[in-house]
Amino acid sequence: MSDSLSPQEQVAFPFLEAAVRIDSAKQNLDDKDLLLRVLDDNVALWLYFKNLLTNTEEEIAPETKAFLIQASEFMVRAAQLLQRETDEELISRLVAINLNMSELLLQSPTVPTLPQ
Repeated sequence: MSDSLSPQEQVAFPFLEAAVRIDSAKQNLDDKDLLLRVLDDNVALWLYFKNLLTNTEEEIAPETKAFLIQASEFMVRAAQLLQRETDEELISRLVAINLNMSELLLQSPTVPTLPQ
């Protein structure tokens, strides 16, 4: 990732990237292995970000922490469901949630510093 990105862009980019990867996997549902890899990466992203924000010394609103916990739990459950059966509507929801998170982070006045 480029150093020329703002702190908001640096934090938001992985969620945008995840949305694009999930949408790409949705376009090729015959490749179940690709979908599962992308979903695993998405779960890891959400869990990483949840842990980063909930364990930071920075002031994070309790509502934001609660949202991150709920959203990351949803991502885990969705990935587990999608391992058993393909649901294009659920996959589309994952794309939308990642895009929304990216947009929220871009609009946020402050974001946590990502470890290098």
